[in-house]
Amino acid sequence: MRYLIDSNCFIEPNRTFCPTDVGVSFWNKMKFLFDEHVLCSLNKVREELKTGDALDEWVKSNLDKSFFLRFEESQPAVDRLGQIINWAQRSTFYTDRAKAKFMMMDKADIYLVSYASIRPEVFTVVSQETPNPNHPGEIKLPDVCNAFGTRCIFLQNMFREITETF
Repeated sequence: MRYLIDSNCFIEPNRTFCPTDVGVSFWNKMKFLFDEHVLCSLNKVREELKTGDALDEWVKSNLDKSFFLRFEESQPAVDRLGQIINWAQRSTFYTDRAKAKFMMMDKADIYLVSYASIRPEVFTVVSQETPNPNHPGEIKLPDVCNAFGTRCIFLQNMFREITETF
């Protein structure tokens, strides 16, 4: 199993309980898991992390470019992206505003579920986003993962699953 990491698994810890200069053991553990190929992410997530701050510097200094898989190089993922777009557009549950926000192509969520859902036996999406399947005003990443047969778990649950501490 490989864990496909959402940008909020970098951003939220950095902004709250583990800034890169304070939560050194957390970031060292993340780097170790990246180096061991347990964790990976997408180039679309990397784009969201390019903010010129300390986290951006940590990513540049600690993660090899191979950590960020190139979405465009997976034709099955590109094909699945079209299926997910159609699913969202055809939904009668979600509002037009929710659909438009979800399909913003500069956000990584739609790419993460597209990539992971082509090989759900290999990839689990890791996100700090809370599912909310009964809310038509926003399409949440965990809910789309569920619709496409893909696991999506919280960062702390990933650590429990792989029995890692920091």
